[in-house]
Amino acid sequence: MHYLVITTGSCGNCYIFTTGRDTIIIDDGVTYKKITEKMAEHEIPVDTVRALFLTHLHPDHSKGVGVLQRKLGIPVYISSLSALRNESVMLRQKIERSLIRTYDFGDTITLPGFTVEPFPTSHDSDGSAGYSFKAEGIGCFLMTDTGVVPSEAWELARSARVKFIESNYDDEMLDNGAYPPFLKERIRGEFGHLSNREAIDFAKATSRHGDSLYFVHLSANNNTPDIVREMARKEIPSGIFCKVCERGEMFEGFQDGEE
Repeated sequence: MHYLVITTGSCGNCYIFTTGRDTIIIDDGVTYKKITEKMAEHEIPVDTVRALFLTHLHPDHSKGVGVLQRKLGIPVYISSLSALRNESVMLRQKIERSLIRTYDFGDTITLPGFTVEPFPTSHDSDGSAGYSFKAEGIGCFLMTDTGVVPSEAWELARSARVKFIESNYDDEMLDNGAYPPFLKERIRGEFGHLSNREAIDFAKATSRHGDSLYFVHLSANNNTPDIVREMARKEIPSGIFCKVCERGEMFEGFQDGEE
C-alpha cells in the first residue's frame, strides 16, 4: 500500500491511500489543484479514486469536497447522523447531495480494493467518525478530532499495522497559553481533541513490533512537533516506526501487504 498525508492540522486535512489499482481519500480540506498535483507527483492516477470518506464536516476537513465531487463524480461517505444534522453546512460548502452515501456505525463498506469500517468519534460535529480499513491484507486506522478515545477504537487499532492518531495539544502549553478559558475547556473536553498524553497512551496500548504510527492534527498554538517526538522516543517501544506529521506537512509512506 502507498499512502500520502497531503496535509494535516487546522490548515487542512487530507489523506490518500492506494493499492495502485484502487484509491480512497479520507477528508478533503484542501483544493482540487493541490490534491491532483500531489497525486500526479507520486504517480497515483485520479481515475483510480473510488470514494472519499469524511471524518466530519468542519471546513479544515471538508472545504474541498464540492469541487472534488464535481470533477471526479465519486461517492462521498459520511455517517447518516452527520448527513441529518449538517444540512446547512453541506449547502454552504456546495456539497452535492446526489453523490452523498451514508452509513450507520457498525456497517462495513466494500469498495474495489478496500473494506472500510467506520466508528464513531466524539467531536463538536454531529456524526463524526474515524475509519478502520483493509487493503492488500494491510489493516489501517485513522482517528482524529475526538475528545475521548471511543470504545470501538481499541480493538480496531490493535488489528491495524498502520495507524494515524490525533495528538492535538500539550497539556502544559494549553494551560499556560493565551486561549480564553471557554476555548481551553472546549479543546480538552469530551467533544474536543486528544492530548499528547492520551494519544501516546493509546498508541502504546494498541501497537506492536513492526507497526507504523503517525501522529497527526497537531495544534499550531498548543503543541510542537518536538514535544510529541520526545514523548514518542521515550515511551513507544523500539521496533515501532513513529512519525510526527507537522502542521501542513506532506508525507509519503509505503507498507508491504500480504498479496
